[in-house]
Amino acid sequence: MFIDPIQVANNISDISQINKVNDNKKTVNGTAGVSDAGAAQGAQVPFKSVFEDAVKDVISTDQQVNADAQKLATGQSDNLHQYSIDIAKAQLSIDLLVELRNKALDSYNEIMRMSI
Repeated sequence: MFIDPIQVANNISDISQINKVNDNKKTVNGTAGVSDAGAAQGAQVPFKSVFEDAVKDVISTDQQVNADAQKLATGQSDNLHQYSIDIAKAQLSIDLLVELRNKALDSYNEIMRMSI
């Protein structure tokens, strides 16, 4: 089994560059990894795709909050409650991403503590 080394990501946009490097499918014992198509049929979803979805959600909610703030500031919208809702969504998506990162680091540290 091959474990990819941890790569430093200084900001969210660096993650897309890291994904380009890791896009090569790895095979273990002659079988390919689980694909997203298999996930629709009830197979397990790889952690990488869950993490990518969380990052994409953070980016999209942040862009929505920025667009709403700009519309409110320029007077194009008076929909303040939607801005508040979008801020709450953005905060929740960031919290989810942070918790995913924390769980991944906890798991990594636990694996490193194991004796062989």
